[in-house]
Amino acid sequence: VFNRAFDRHPALIIYCAGASDVARGLEFARNSNVPIAVRGGGHSRAGFSSCDNGVVLDLSRMNQVTVDAGKRIARADGGALTVNLDAATQSVGLATTSAGCPTVGLAGLTLGGGEGLLMSKYGAACDNLLSARMVTVDGHQVRVSQDANPELFWAIRGGGGNFGIVTALEYRLY
Repeated sequence: VFNRAFDRHPALIIYCAGASDVARGLEFARNSNVPIAVRGGGHSRAGFSSCDNGVVLDLSRMNQVTVDAGKRIARADGGALTVNLDAATQSVGLATTSAGCPTVGLAGLTLGGGEGLLMSKYGAACDNLLSARMVTVDGHQVRVSQDANPELFWAIRGGGGNFGIVTALEYRLY
């Protein structure tokens, strides 16, 4: 993890390849009654990217970003980093608010509000989130947006990771 102030030692790290791995890992941790942490970029200033004697769901292998330039939308997997988003969007001359550090995870950034370099013009990262796919605490895979589960969509934008595990994000591009 990025913040060396936290020297935590999980019992198990699960490298997730998709949302079904996240759901299965969450179910395992819940049934085993152990702490759980989610790691994308591992930059959590509060140390939430790891835990002691629990399960870390590592989303770093879920890092694809695709861009629909015509619709000005970027779709990022839950483990994508700023560098992944920037590479995909800059290749077509588009951008959105993201972190200044290339190794910051997009999900953690966005769920925490998302201060970034384009913020003064386009708002925080959470302001540019159009939708997200997530696994809820009970293991259901849901889509959240202004039209689908709008209360949950409102809650995750700046509310942190308390409502489930985000496995994909969709951003407005400029």
